[in-house]
Amino acid sequence: MSVSRPVSRALPSPDRASVATSVVIVAYHRPDALARLLAALDAPDVDIVVVNVEADTAVRDAVAVHPGASVIDQENLGYAAAVNRGVTKATSDVVVFTNDDVILGSATVRALAERIRAGAADVVVPAVHDEHGRVSPTIAALPTPRNLLWQWALLPDAPIPGWPSRLRPEKWRRPGTAERVEAASAATVAVATELLAAVPLPEQYFLYWEESDWFVQLARCDASVVYDPEHCVVHSGGRDDIRPDKARLMATNAVRCVRDTQGTAAARRAWWIVLLWQARLLAVDSCRRWRHDSPATRARLDARRAGLVAAGRARSLVR
Repeated sequence: MSVSRPVSRALPSPDRASVATSVVIVAYHRPDALARLLAALDAPDVDIVVVNVEADTAVRDAVAVHPGASVIDQENLGYAAAVNRGVTKATSDVVVFTNDDVILGSATVRALAERIRAGAADVVVPAVHDEHGRVSPTIAALPTPRNLLWQWALLPDAPIPGWPSRLRPEKWRRPGTAERVEAASAATVAVATELLAAVPLPEQYFLYWEESDWFVQLARCDASVVYDPEHCVVHSGGRDDIRPDKARLMATNAVRCVRDTQGTAAARRAWWIVLLWQARLLAVDSCRRWRHDSPATRARLDARRAGLVAAGRARSLVR
């Protein structure tokens, strides 16, 4: 797919101090979190668009007290569809799209947008910290069958002590300075608006793996993606959020992502790997429950069973 703006070229900006940046917030029935985010973003150079998924009146009320923010009601078609809808209302050359349950300030928005305007990147993702200040593992590899086997099915999320540095997977990377990466979490992303218009987030996934598909498309048009650890957002949950519905979508959409980006033959190989991945997760959480039986470990185990069943059923995607 072609992109009209050559990648990593500085965007024209006669007076960057006065240039606004559009922020698209996907809001899903969390008015208190949204109100906190809107307050942190309240600045004259931040243009806010809230996509109100399922037309929540409490979300509308939260937006109403911020006259600089606009709201769009949207049926629940998934995260990507909400982002793409919001971007149609963006008015600036750079857009930052984000979940509603992150802590993100206007200074971070300016810094991320400035990297793009200066030509340092086409897409910038900040570091993500959890509520305890720990860096979350958000850098990822592109979803090829080989990477699925190596970086999803076989290796844990946390680095293994003493592991050779030359063999470290993408998901273990914790760079201290800005670096180019293949892919990352899409909890908060800054991107040139015309690039996102040319390469929108894929909407067929509903939730999970849509960002992986998107980063594949970006790589194919030579867009540069930079991870910026100097600026961060706070987001609770992430990979520690284990639920049956999430586990099903994670397993199913992993196969769908490979099929849609690399074809059916690759997806057939990926299906076996996703089965292995889900079986490993089930085995690990079975051991955790054996060591410490609690409602939390039982809930995780139920989610892992759901993920393994969904992985088995995902074979229908590659027939």
